[in-house]
Amino acid sequence: MKNARESVPAFSIKLEGDPGFQQKAPSSVRIWAWFASSILLCTIFVICAIFYVWLYVQQIQNGYQLSKAYEESELLSNVQRKLTIEWSRFRDPQRLEEIGRNQFGLAPPRADQKMVMR
Repeated sequence: MKNARESVPAFSIKLEGDPGFQQKAPSSVRIWAWFASSILLCTIFVICAIFYVWLYVQQIQNGYQLSKAYEESELLSNVQRKLTIEWSRFRDPQRLEEIGRNQFGLAPPRADQKMVMR
C-alpha cells in the first residue's frame, strides 16, 4: 500500500470516467444559490436601512421632547420665582398688619386686653 501511494503523482487529473470524479454543480443550481445569497444580502440591507431610519426618527422625537421639557422647566422656574416673591411679601410684618386692619378690622390691643404671663 505504501508503494501505491508513492507511485501516484502529486498532481493528477481526474476524468469523467473515474468513479471519484465530482462534477461541478449544474449551472441552474449555481444561479439559484447566487439568487438566494443576493436575496439574503438585500434583506439584510433593507432591515439595516429600516433600523437606521427608525433610529433617526427616534432621535428627532427625543429632540422635540427635550425641547418641550426645557420650555416647561423654564415656565416652572418663572412660576417658582413669582411664588417666592409673593411668599416674601406675605411674610412681611408691615404687610400682615395692613391686611389685618383692612380685611379683618383688627387693631392693636388696648391696655385692658393685655395679660402678663409668668
